[in-house]
Amino acid sequence: MTDIQKQLLQILRCQLFGGEQPEINPKSYPAILKEAKAQTVFTTVFSLLGKQILENSPELYPKNQEAFFANITANTNNFMQHGELHAIMSENGIPYCAIKGIASAYYYPEASLRDMGDVDYLVDEIDFSRAKSAVINAGFEFDHGDGDDDIHMAFARKEPYGIWEQHRSVNGVPGGVAGVRIKIEINKTISTSRLITLDGVTCRIPDEFRHGLIMLLHVISHMTSEGIGLRHLCDWAVFANSFESAEFSAVFESKLKSYGMWKFAQILTLVSEKYLGISRKEWAHSANVTDDLLDGVIDDIISGGNFGKKDMNRYREIKYISNRGERTVDNKGIVSQAFSTLNKKVYDDYKWISRKKVFLPVGWVAEGGKYAALLLSGKRKNKDTSAMLREAGKRKSIYGQMELFKTK
Repeated sequence: MTDIQKQLLQILRCQLFGGEQPEINPKSYPAILKEAKAQTVFTTVFSLLGKQILENSPELYPKNQEAFFANITANTNNFMQHGELHAIMSENGIPYCAIKGIASAYYYPEASLRDMGDVDYLVDEIDFSRAKSAVINAGFEFDHGDGDDDIHMAFARKEPYGIWEQHRSVNGVPGGVAGVRIKIEINKTISTSRLITLDGVTCRIPDEFRHGLIMLLHVISHMTSEGIGLRHLCDWAVFANSFESAEFSAVFESKLKSYGMWKFAQILTLVSEKYLGISRKEWAHSANVTDDLLDGVIDDIISGGNFGKKDMNRYREIKYISNRGERTVDNKGIVSQAFSTLNKKVYDDYKWISRKKVFLPVGWVAEGGKYAALLLSGKRKNKDTSAMLREAGKRKSIYGQMELFKTK
């Protein structure tokens, strides 16, 4: 971890959980702000650093103040659209529940500190078509999704600008026993949702248990693929810190253990303690977790940035790390994992081969041909393969220690 990244973590710690304001060398301002943007925590960071920058490096202030106000405007617009969502669904008698964005912001000391993205919400399948019509009648245009296998459909509007994603379920639910158990709880998200008012906006969000569960699934889904940024860690940190230790254990321990997600929750919380300064959570310290693992997790989060924006190789690495579509990480070596991923892709792309596995090598040749065509067309880059394989092995080792979705 670089000194810049350490200073960024100190700023986030101060902003979210109090304490002494860190002294930042003015020469570090540009690098810290650049890193904050890559981690999608720019609003949180500039709201603390802005005054220092104005006093010590006034030439940097106008451009970054403009970016800050643009973020604040976008965040405010996002909040207002959650209120619009509530009004539309209520007027049409459609049960729904907003997830992720505003649900995460609810736990921040100031909701405006949380950079917002799309408006995500759950609707039951029986209401899906009616909800789609209601959103389109509100001025949105259908953008993509809505296939038989699509977990959501997306809508876009130019004025006021907005992207809404209407979900049937949530990302990251695995297969197997864990997935069956998780789906039972996810299917209750709308019926157990609660009505909140945040910064003057009324909306429905998940209850505490299901918000935590959805957040963990979301983090696993992205961490084991392209990666997450510090915004996701901050989301978990403020949420976990809102509970007394015994209270959190009472709500989450039994069910998360049955899903194979308890150790992952412990690891995220220990990382939040060590690097963001949340209060000690006794339930997290029962995990067999080393400092080296915590260091590896924070380095993995920071090196990828929000959804992998700092390193596009992370999209290539996933085939060597986790099982295709499942986000489960087992004990296979990266070469063995690559073959498992390739086989799954062949079976998905050529259904007849899945029924006649003797022809599997034919599928390998076909997939190899498609990859070669992408390289020749320039649509796929083949750079730094050895470095990518080393990084994939490192990431697989880290994720393997999390024991994701391993049930008893």
